[in-house]
Amino acid sequence: MRALPFVIAVGTLVSAATLDVLPVAAGPSSHEGESSIVSVPSRQQEPVVGGTVVERTSQRPISGAQVVVDGTGNGVVTDGRGRFRLDGVSGGTVTLRIVMIGYGSILREVPVGTTDVRIELTESAIALDEVIVTGTVGGQERRSIGNSVASVNAVEALERSGARDVSSLLNARAPGVTITQGSGRIGSGPTINVRGSSTISLNSEPIVYIDGVRMYNDVNSGPPAGGLGAQGARTASRLGDINPEDIASIEVIRGPAAATIYGTEAANGVIQIITKRGAAGSARWSGRMEQGALTFRDAAGRVPTNYFRNADGEVEGWNGVQQEEDAGTPIYTTGHLQSYNLAVSGGQNLLHYYVSGTLSDTEGVEPNNYARRFSAHANLNVAASEELDVATSVHVVRSNTNLGTDVGISPLFTTLFGSPAFFPSSRGFYAMPPEVPQALYANFQDINRYTGGITVNHRPASWYSQKLVIGLDYTSDDSRALERFAPPDMAPFTAAVGGPVASTGRIVQALRNSTFFTGDFAGTATFDLTPALNSATSFGAQYVRKDLRSSTLGGTTFPAPGVETVSATAIKLDPSQTVLVNTTVGVYGQQQLGWNDRLFLTGAVRVDNNSAFGEDFDLIVYPKVSGAWVISEEPFWSFGDFVDALKLRAAFGQSGQQPNAFAALRTFTSAARGNGVSGVTPQSFGNADLKPERGSEIEVGFEAGLFERLSLEFNYFTKRTTDAILSRETAPSGGFPGNQFVNVGEISNSGVELQAVLRALSRDNVGIEIGGNIATNNDEIENLGDVPFISTGTSQRHTVGYPISGFWSRRVVSADRDPTTHAISNILCDGGPGNAPVACSQAPAIYLGPSSPTLTAAVFTSMTIARRLTLYGLIDFHDGHKRYNVAEWGRCGAVVPVCEALYRPENYSTEYLAGISAVARSNAVDGAFIQDASFAKLREISATYRIPEQWLGRVGMSGASLTLAGRNLATWTDYRGLDPEAHTPGTSGQDQAVTPQLTQLVATFNFTF
Repeated sequence: MRALPFVIAVGTLVSAATLDVLPVAAGPSSHEGESSIVSVPSRQQEPVVGGTVVERTSQRPISGAQVVVDGTGNGVVTDGRGRFRLDGVSGGTVTLRIVMIGYGSILREVPVGTTDVRIELTESAIALDEVIVTGTVGGQERRSIGNSVASVNAVEALERSGARDVSSLLNARAPGVTITQGSGRIGSGPTINVRGSSTISLNSEPIVYIDGVRMYNDVNSGPPAGGLGAQGARTASRLGDINPEDIASIEVIRGPAAATIYGTEAANGVIQIITKRGAAGSARWSGRMEQGALTFRDAAGRVPTNYFRNADGEVEGWNGVQQEEDAGTPIYTTGHLQSYNLAVSGGQNLLHYYVSGTLSDTEGVEPNNYARRFSAHANLNVAASEELDVATSVHVVRSNTNLGTDVGISPLFTTLFGSPAFFPSSRGFYAMPPEVPQALYANFQDINRYTGGITVNHRPASWYSQKLVIGLDYTSDDSRALERFAPPDMAPFTAAVGGPVASTGRIVQALRNSTFFTGDFAGTATFDLTPALNSATSFGAQYVRKDLRSSTLGGTTFPAPGVETVSATAIKLDPSQTVLVNTTVGVYGQQQLGWNDRLFLTGAVRVDNNSAFGEDFDLIVYPKVSGAWVISEEPFWSFGDFVDALKLRAAFGQSGQQPNAFAALRTFTSAARGNGVSGVTPQSFGNADLKPERGSEIEVGFEAGLFERLSLEFNYFTKRTTDAILSRETAPSGGFPGNQFVNVGEISNSGVELQAVLRALSRDNVGIEIGGNIATNNDEIENLGDVPFISTGTSQRHTVGYPISGFWSRRVVSADRDPTTHAISNILCDGGPGNAPVACSQAPAIYLGPSSPTLTAAVFTSMTIARRLTLYGLIDFHDGHKRYNVAEWGRCGAVVPVCEALYRPENYSTEYLAGISAVARSNAVDGAFIQDASFAKLREISATYRIPEQWLGRVGMSGASLTLAGRNLATWTDYRGLDPEAHTPGTSGQDQAVTPQLTQLVATFNFTF
């Protein structure tokens, strides 16, 4: 394995070299398809080399590129303007190695004393020398890794997309990573799934590290549910606390084959967030200003029109959104977003720093939905000596969010189920007009968060290096579900829904403190066993402790308007308190052998213990073996004319997921005795043999570069989860009624992933890039113990032989229809495989489809004109899954009969009319409402103009660009709901009055000086 001449701490290069960057002069480009360096020696031959790294076609400065004097420990990273400086070089010339994610690694000779080198990088078909964060000291070159790792250049993605959170940066850029934005409300967060579902009872989210520190990334957090206004409020995600502007890159490890040394909890994948670092030199300031608009695009056209019969028996349509727009009191207005970021980086001699602050304020399309956040980030790198350097990373967030209301009594809910025939007193809206929930219902979440870590890199010998990471992620969360005291004009509406007490208000407050502590030590010893055979022996230990504490309190009946505290309520709700502590301790060893820097074999083993394991189960062992072969560098390779690089790889590995805290323990809960004295009662039976779920994965694939223009990456994986944890009812005779967690399930997953990028045109004045990715995933439950299925909600089951949370329902297959009245009769349902249709009351539930996409894909294109203007667009696809349209179910009679099919049946098929009939509903026939949710979305478009430098010098700037970007501009789907992505919080595929993705238009001004 080629040894890197510098140390990367959590994906960041650290060097003792200083950086004194000087202005550079542009030079001519090399011929098509190559990187180039243009240099002019300085007058005085000082022991220094400096200059700028830019992207060849657009001439955009590249931040974060690694520049090192080949064969030495002298290296730096480029700053925000792409500049670098290397001191302490010697000789007449030096060879520089430049490495950057997504670009070709190049070697160039440069005269010593040159301080205005201009290095032009071309986006690479395949970058085998890119360094990946793998958990070992310094990471590993991509060429030596036997599994796939997805890398995202966050700086470039942010410029193109106008993304406002980490999930948007990842979306559609890493095949196999499915991101589902359940709600479009400001402050809501998505669910992230890597290579499909592989657990039934546990969390399916990947674990997340930021600069080597494990972070809290809970989803569906928010105010406690309950009352009229708190429904659907649990949509926030703690991953949204990270400011995209501070991120340099994101890496995704997609499964057990790659995640073995991360141990227990890593079976769902690992996301590594690497933040920006400073480079030596004078202070360099950069800024970013955003102004934009948010809209519920075509709200009146997308929110369905409801129907009713007037007094004359004529069918009339009613659209609440259009009604309010015509009246000048629109339900949805144009929201406003703004964000301001200022950062400074630099350093002298042994100290490098990066400090930034960001203030953002977003107003949603409703008055009770907004988010305000201030975040600050600081990275400090100290090179104490050639053997020792220290990197610190600190991230602080203070945010205040009002999530508004979804699903329950919200303006969208009252509009979807409204009708003047049923609700004349509320202007036709269900129960209350929209201004009532907008004024009275609020779901606040106040976050104070600190994430800090220190990384110590020590190189006591030329053949040995070690790393220690200590970090803390602390989140304080004050979440309140508030129903305000209703004024006289609104009180009748709230009282009609929740009773007289509802008009006097209600509050439920959750106070949560979440602490993650990380301690991680790793060492690597590297030897050349022979001139051709290299050995890298790595070992490490990790300690992760999670401490989650929550107190919930509340009350009803405020004394007067404006009073909104728990202490002021007349009737107090029973308080509750929860403390969950979980600790993982693990050690690992890894051995890698490299032959001629092109053939690599790696073996590893990880041993873990976790506090949630059963008393009679102590340790779990996860093995790993992988191989990588850069076959295109073999002497016998004869396809170099069109295959620039080809790497073959294969990997097998295991990792797991521990049980929920206390699941293995026999527990008791408090219970008052008849005489008022406190007591206890059995709560959970426990399981002393409970162990973690174990995921085993085989992955094979290749990475290739063709014709110096096309990059390809292909993966095939097959994964099997054994010892899946299920909840089983215990026998009441045992004295512990309730459920017990047991390891009896088995689940399999398999799929393919393909990513391609084509540099279709590369000229001095025009560059065109086209790319895309596609991924498939099919999961199947193979064993549930001694039961054939487990119901998980309305029309969803875990069933042996079928996907997790698949949709199952009785389904209409035939019916008779009167040609004049369209009355439906003789409704028959599917009788099951091989059986004739039967009466729906006797029919079995039939499998209708999965709740998760079986195929995801994306296509993008980018065009750069005259090195100034870049145009970009991205479309992504989700296919093969279903969504339960609960809103349509309610509108077609279950809540109120207002859907068009009930009034204009001539426009609908016989099977659909039979499926929504009263007979079908009474027999739990939901097939008509379980609908294809496949979609394509115009997710991102943007235009970026880089302002000429000669204009900027007059105002003291060294670089600036203006970007106009749009997100969620169009959706193509057959789904009959508002948005095929939307789903009710806490469900895996149900949609009831959930706010769709908002369309976003943003202007961004980036500048440096």
